[in-house]
Amino acid sequence: MNGVWNSSIAKVIQEKLGITLDLITGDAVKAKTLVAGGDLPDVLSTAGISDLVDSLIQSGQVIPLDDLIDKYGPNIKKNTPQALEIMKASASNNTGKVYFLPVRVNKASDNPVPLSSALAGFYTRWDLYKAIGAPAMSNEDDFLKVNKEIQDKFPTTKDGKKAYAFSAWAGGDMFPYMISYPFSMGYNNWSYDTSIGAVDGDVQDNFLQKDGVFWNGIKFFNKAYRMGIFDPEGFTQKIDQYIAKLNNGQVYNSAASFWMGGSDLVSNTGVANAELLQLPGPFPGYMALYPKDAPGGNLLGPARAITKANKYPERTMELFNFLSGDEGGRLLFTGVKGVDWDVVDGKPQLIGKMAKPSDPGYSDYLKSVGTTTLNKLSNLHEAWPAEDGYPLDLKLVIDPATVTTAEKELAQQFGAELYPGQVYDKLIKEGKAITDSKYFAFTAFVKQLSQPNQQVMTKAETYFLANVAKYIMAKDDAAFEAAQNKAIDDFKAMGVDKAYAEFHKLIDDAKAFVKENNLE
Repeated sequence: MNGVWNSSIAKVIQEKLGITLDLITGDAVKAKTLVAGGDLPDVLSTAGISDLVDSLIQSGQVIPLDDLIDKYGPNIKKNTPQALEIMKASASNNTGKVYFLPVRVNKASDNPVPLSSALAGFYTRWDLYKAIGAPAMSNEDDFLKVNKEIQDKFPTTKDGKKAYAFSAWAGGDMFPYMISYPFSMGYNNWSYDTSIGAVDGDVQDNFLQKDGVFWNGIKFFNKAYRMGIFDPEGFTQKIDQYIAKLNNGQVYNSAASFWMGGSDLVSNTGVANAELLQLPGPFPGYMALYPKDAPGGNLLGPARAITKANKYPERTMELFNFLSGDEGGRLLFTGVKGVDWDVVDGKPQLIGKMAKPSDPGYSDYLKSVGTTTLNKLSNLHEAWPAEDGYPLDLKLVIDPATVTTAEKELAQQFGAELYPGQVYDKLIKEGKAITDSKYFAFTAFVKQLSQPNQQVMTKAETYFLANVAKYIMAKDDAAFEAAQNKAIDDFKAMGVDKAYAEFHKLIDDAKAFVKENNLE
C-alpha cells in the first residue's frame, strides 16, 4: 500500500480536489521512528502510537484543528459534533482543543436491521460442517469436537496440503488472541490489553485475570492444540500466510467476518458453498451485528492528525470534510458513482463488478477500487445512514441476488429466510445470544496511562507474544496452569498489576466525569 495511490477512488479525489494520496504504511515501530526523528508526513494516524498523543501535542508535531474545522469542515461539524467534544476532553493534553479526528463515527437506526454477519469470532467452513451432518452445538467443547470431526474427515486440501481447524499468526500482533474467543463470548477488545463486556461494560484485565475471557481463550486454543487441530505454524507465520491458508482451504476457521474465503475459496476448493461462516450455538456473542451509536468512533484507534510538516492544512481539511459527508463517504466505502453504484429506480444500488461479490477476482477488484484501503480517511462508519436513507457502504444492504449459497443454506438450516444475520438476530431477541448494541459513554473519556505504565503494558505484550506457544502447546491441564501461573507472576513482577490499577482509577474518573456532565 506504500506510495502514490492510483485506485479509481484516488483518481476521483485527485480530479475533484487536486489532491494526490501518497501512503506510508508500516508497524508501530516505524511510526515511532518517524515521530522520534521528526520526519513526519502531512497526515499522521495514531494506529500503534496512541500512547504518544500528549507528547505529539507538547512538541508541536501536530497542529490544533479547531479553526480549520470552523472554516473548512462543515460536514465534520454537522456529522460528528460529539466526537469533537470527546477529542477535546480526552486527547488534547488538557488544552481543550481538537488535535485528532477519529474514524468510524456512527449513529444507530431506530429500527436496526441485522447485518449479513457479526464482526468477529470463529468463522467455520460451512461446506465441511454440513458434510459431517451439521451437528447441533451448545458450548465450546461441542465446537471443538465438531472441528476435530471435520479435520479428521478432511485432513488435507484437494491438492494434498495438510489442513488444520485453527491457526494464528505472529509478528507482534495480539489480534488472534484478543479477538476471536473474546468476541465469541460477548467481549470487545479495549485499551491497554483489557476486554469490555457488551452487556454491562465490565472491564477485564486480560493478562492477570486467570479465569477471565482472555485466558479462557488461550485455554481454548490449548485444548485445540492437544486435539491436534491447531496449526503449529500459527506461532511463526505472517498474517498474509494465514489469509492465504484460509483462501486455499488449509485452515477451517477464521477470526473475523472479513476473512470468509470468498470467490478465492470457492475457486480453490471447487465447492460452491465453501465459505467461512459463524455457526450458531456454541458461543453467545454476535458482535457488531447492528449498526450502533458510536459518537466517538474508534477514538484514538486510530485517529488522524495534521502535522506541522503539512504545507497545505486548509486543503487537507477540505479533503477530510469531503470524505466525511455523504458524497465522499460513499465514494470511499462503495466506489465510484456510475461505475460501482448508481441511483436506479430512485434507489442507490450496486452496479457493475461491485454488484457481483461471488465472481472470481472480486476481492482483487475491491482492492483496485480502494474501498478496503482508503476507508479510514473518513470520520464516518461504513454503516452511517446517508440522507437518502441508505448506508454509505451499499455493500451492507442485503441484496437477495448477492446472498451466497452458503449464507442462504445456513439461514434456512437455522430457521431464517435469507442470510446468517437473521439467525443471530432471532437468537438475540429470544435472549439466547448477545451483541454490543449499547454505547458506554465513559469509554470516550478515559485518559491515557502514565508513560511508565504504557511502557509496562508494551513490555507485557511483547512478553506474552514471545511465550504464547508455551501456553497453547502445554501438554495437559496441569502444565497449562503452571505456565499460566508463571506468566501472571512475571506480569506482576513487571508492574502490570500497578498499570491496571492506574487504568481502573482512570475508568472510575471517567465514569464520574460522564455523570457530572450528564453525558450518559
